[in-house]
Amino acid sequence: MKKVIMVILDGFGINDLENGNAIKLANMETFNSLFNEYPHSILQASGEYVGLPDDQFGNSEVGHLTIGAGRKIKQDLIKCNELLGTPTIEQNEQVLKIVEHVKNNNSTLHLCGLVSAGRVHSDIKYMKNFLGHLASMGVKNVKFHAITDGRDTPVDSSVNYLNDLDEVLKNLNIGKISTVCGRYYAMDRDNKWERTKVYTDLLFKGIGVRVRGYKTGIAACYRKNLTDEFLPPLLLEDDVTIKEHDAFIWLNFRGDRGRQLLSVLKNEDFNEYKVPKFNDLSVLTLANIPGVNLKREDYLIEEENVYSLGVYLSDLGLRQARIAETEKFAHVTYFFNGGDKVKVKGCDNFLIPSPKVSTYDKTPNMSAIEVTNQVVKCLEKDYDFILVNFANPDMLGHTGVIDATVSGLKTIDECLKRIVEAVDNNFYKLIITADHGNCDEMIRKDGSISTTHSIYPVPFILRDKRVSLKHKGDLTEIAPTILKYMDIAIPKEMKETKTLFVEED
Repeated sequence: MKKVIMVILDGFGINDLENGNAIKLANMETFNSLFNEYPHSILQASGEYVGLPDDQFGNSEVGHLTIGAGRKIKQDLIKCNELLGTPTIEQNEQVLKIVEHVKNNNSTLHLCGLVSAGRVHSDIKYMKNFLGHLASMGVKNVKFHAITDGRDTPVDSSVNYLNDLDEVLKNLNIGKISTVCGRYYAMDRDNKWERTKVYTDLLFKGIGVRVRGYKTGIAACYRKNLTDEFLPPLLLEDDVTIKEHDAFIWLNFRGDRGRQLLSVLKNEDFNEYKVPKFNDLSVLTLANIPGVNLKREDYLIEEENVYSLGVYLSDLGLRQARIAETEKFAHVTYFFNGGDKVKVKGCDNFLIPSPKVSTYDKTPNMSAIEVTNQVVKCLEKDYDFILVNFANPDMLGHTGVIDATVSGLKTIDECLKRIVEAVDNNFYKLIITADHGNCDEMIRKDGSISTTHSIYPVPFILRDKRVSLKHKGDLTEIAPTILKYMDIAIPKEMKETKTLFVEED
């Protein structure tokens, strides 16, 4: 049986255009050599290929889930649009319970989420539909706590989405936008609790900048070079806080960037900083959030049981290692494992801390060198399968700073060179792939800076000249390809998926 290491270059797409393409600008000698000299495929990583709407770019969570599952999984974005967009939501027991709670207590329903059409964490479409159903159910006193994007959408587009939301709220006469804040504070996932505290101080204490309206407040922030992602807490009315007997619905479907905020609201043992304790605050989320004490009645979307490559290898008694820095650690563990929170037997997870900086263009190497050091150590430990993620292409792509991204990619190329040497010294086979595009398109066709993911496909390189790969495929085909290459039977859950080997064309 072959020993395999798979390197995922997060946010690394294949784009033939050079303008704004940090990968082309970085002239990655090691990567280019591997791509040109060894069998490779170009894989679709977005839209219907990974269980998303046709025109939706992929993301790290969907990418790792799909790679691990070896099949297409219906993603939470589609589930949320189906659930919240039909009248049946008005008969949903959990929604009925929370509506009755605010009616019986004559209290406030706080809605909170990323007001965006980026569709990575949320979708304004289902938010508007849900508001219509809440109005039909007789809800009146809604305070909407709007989180602005600027990361999966243009950096200065928030007013357009807020205008859309505001119009719906006014037409329904159901409530108003009460606060606005950038996702930098509201949606941190890296245990930078000082950011989360800024947001919870807004929700619990009403601490923020009082503005006459969101347009005025955001325009003032833009003049200070604070774009949507980094907007400070803005108060649009005097009384915005969450109180006893209120209800709170979290309208993002992705768990990783909701964990810290919801931990404050739901985890009784929360002790990162002092927060008020509520005896009668009703909380509902769209999806389960790992690390938050949610019971099944606390979230709407049923979790799908995904039998993943990692769990299958564990069931076979094979030893694994997973290596990533903080930004992508959940992806090589939780998401790659099919959304399974249980530790996989025989799998050693290595978490390398990400740098504590405001934005990663300040440290474009991130923790790539430290990740590589751990990879080399693991290659010497005779694991059967090693999975490693390099976060730099994605996280630097999100900054929009091309020079820093190019610098980070050059570092990654040096890391790949070290890994190739260690692979040969320890008799491993190397696979290099990616989960979605990003740094391959950092300037849009209109000349504006892009901080979002791209729709471009991703590479799949197998460093073995004895095999032949199809030119095209998609992320679902990676897991069965690995299993066949390792001479391991493919489980029934992946049987309908082809591999990337030529004989299956």
